[in-house]
Amino acid sequence: MKKFKLVAIVAVICLIISGCASLATSALIGPGNYFSDTVEVGAKRGEAKSTVVLGIFGKENYPSVERVARENGITRIATVERYSKPGFLLIWSEYTTIVTGE
Repeated sequence: MKKFKLVAIVAVICLIISGCASLATSALIGPGNYFSDTVEVGAKRGEAKSTVVLGIFGKENYPSVERVARENGITRIATVERYSKPGFLLIWSEYTTIVTGE
């Protein structure tokens, strides 16, 4: 009976914690060009990567467009691309944001 209670408690905790781990929207949409009315690529290019473990632990799922543009001196954004690369058994994932512009 004690063993059953322990297993039940662990199962409930796992169910509660798993609600925090969710897939990024790109898993449903796919990689590629976002937020662009044009196909022209800007003269400057900035890229940032982020790694997330178990969908929970990491700095950020996708590096923000604003941060990538600011760090690379881009003031007028032309295109934004986002890519996700799942790791072994989806334990970790690598997310990339690429911004081009002036």
